[in-house]
Amino acid sequence: MLYRFPEGTRGIVRRAYTRPYPDPIRAKAGDPVTPDLGKATDIVGWIWCSAADGRGGWVPEAWIDHTGDPWRLRRDFNALELTVAAGARLVIHFSESGFLWVTTATGETGWVPDACVELVRG
Repeated sequence: MLYRFPEGTRGIVRRAYTRPYPDPIRAKAGDPVTPDLGKATDIVGWIWCSAADGRGGWVPEAWIDHTGDPWRLRRDFNALELTVAAGARLVIHFSESGFLWVTTATGETGWVPDACVELVRG
């Protein structure tokens, strides 16, 4: 479930994380996506999908309209995950199904597992 954090929410990486895919799916709201329901994950709420350009990645199920054929994105989406080192400071924008959409101190924006990050005050 999508949760938007208050403006300026910060976090610190407590466990390093390495990006698993270099150039994953990116698409706009309304774009068609093709699911691969045979590709399993232990992270609830995500479905592997491919975009028209062939790039694939895990997409939040809640962000997909699968009432028609083809399935379509309900909102703009970028599956880019970030490589972050322990101790890195982040600005946290929102969370979805176990992942946080963040910006690093160097300006990179992408997903990081919420289990790797601790919210900080101030």
